[in-house]
Amino acid sequence: MNPLILLMDGNEASATTYTRQLEQEGYQVVYARNISEGKSYLDENPVNLLLLNMDNEQPDTQGLIRTMQQNDPIVPVFVMISSDDENHIVSCFEQGAHDVIVQPFSPRVFQARVANLLRIFGTARDVKRPIQAGDLHIDSGSRLVSRDGQKLELTPKEFDLLFHLAIHLNQVCSRQQILKDVWKHDYIVDTNVVDVYIRHLRVKVDKGQRFKMIRTERGIGYSLRTPPETE
Repeated sequence: MNPLILLMDGNEASATTYTRQLEQEGYQVVYARNISEGKSYLDENPVNLLLLNMDNEQPDTQGLIRTMQQNDPIVPVFVMISSDDENHIVSCFEQGAHDVIVQPFSPRVFQARVANLLRIFGTARDVKRPIQAGDLHIDSGSRLVSRDGQKLELTPKEFDLLFHLAIHLNQVCSRQQILKDVWKHDYIVDTNVVDVYIRHLRVKVDKGQRFKMIRTERGIGYSLRTPPETE
């Protein structure tokens, strides 16, 4: 089935244009005229991408982005705006947008960025089912984690970080990529927040275990490793 995109745009003329450009690439497009329609659709239906035209922003648009990230963090959110004001763009990312494009833009650039988001998040959507990594079990739907049958009590951000490492199992994740994907920082920041949360996770995931799953890749970042017999 072709990817399904929910387009939320209060302007029917621009919505018609964007729908046509997306359908030319083979995507299915559902159009919602306002926040209420969009929420109603999302409550009953899964989507592959949420596309928001924030030039016709309604009071709860940014609240919707936050809700999407809490309920389904592996659905990409693509925001269209007309202002190239730096603060506006940064605000969109801080609310949880995965990409922002300033209007007007060329159809080719628009289509390429939609395709890029779907490609990046395609792998993540495949792991919506529970992840079993050795004796570590991660259920992304209920956000429950256990190791060796023992439930682990994680904070929301600790879960997000562990889930990010798990969908890149046995791969190295750089600090900058973790900041971008987990903390939504799309720019370089001088912070040790990743190292702090890794230490918290090590206490909860690895303490008392013979095999240590969370590894430091010196000078690069971190990885979640499975025992050799389960790789």
